[in-house]
Amino acid sequence: GLCVWGSCVLPCRFQPNSDTILHWVKKNGEDVHVHSYYDDQDQLGYQDPLYKGRTSLFHDQISGGNASLGLARVNLQDQGKYLCYASTSQNNQETFVILTARAPVTRVDIVLVNNTVTCKSGGIYPIPQLTWSVSPRPATVLQNTTEVHEDDQGLYDISGSLRTVYNDTESTYSCSVQNEHGARKATMRLHPPMENLSRSEVLLPCNASGLDYITWTFNHNQTILRRQAGQEVVVETEWQQHVRDLSESGSLLLYVTSSAQSEGTYRCTLRYADEEDVTHIELKILEDPNEA
Repeated sequence: GLCVWGSCVLPCRFQPNSDTILHWVKKNGEDVHVHSYYDDQDQLGYQDPLYKGRTSLFHDQISGGNASLGLARVNLQDQGKYLCYASTSQNNQETFVILTARAPVTRVDIVLVNNTVTCKSGGIYPIPQLTWSVSPRPATVLQNTTEVHEDDQGLYDISGSLRTVYNDTESTYSCSVQNEHGARKATMRLHPPMENLSRSEVLLPCNASGLDYITWTFNHNQTILRRQAGQEVVVETEWQQHVRDLSESGSLLLYVTSSAQSEGTYRCTLRYADEEDVTHIELKILEDPNEA
């Protein structure tokens, strides 16, 4: 059985009859008692403490020959070979099941700080890899570093950083984190810096298609608006007089006031099923001399 971190079913079937006795044992050099059932009920007197409160049988299906074991809070120590022993008034049989634990990559986050793009993911097993792709292709090799840490459960956290070349054309930095059980991707799009007159409208571009989630933020921590698939746009109160429109593609039509209020970093974050896509825009506000 291939078990996702968290929960798992180890399959086992037997020829049903009366007087059913079931034993699940982990074959780990010495036998470890995992779960027993006889006299029509669970018998956990000999259960190893490692499995206490984590095992269950499908009681309503035992009479039909299902001896499968449910295992909760699966961890690395649970990996290995298990014996399912089933005995009835007619016969007995043994089935071996191998348990392999896995924790796939569930999400990747990407941020830009001081011209460095950093990509992070965690809670992964077995050990993941992190790869970058950059477009357009840079003229020189970009400085990058990757760090992997193992937590006390044996799961891996991974972080990668890449120095950016920020210029007048849009550049894209994509990072993929993968192990043999899957991959996820996060992309940072650096839009060329924009300038706009104060007290006027500006269209901040974002390019979404068939997404699950969109959010616009200002200066990294202020949410402007967000929308989940199939739901209405939610605009934060202090931005309501500034937000004029959110297009189908996610572009934001914004009324900007002064440089003190509106100048800074705008970010559009899109979440798809297995990908996150961030567009990063620096907006400079030019004060209108006629308004002075």
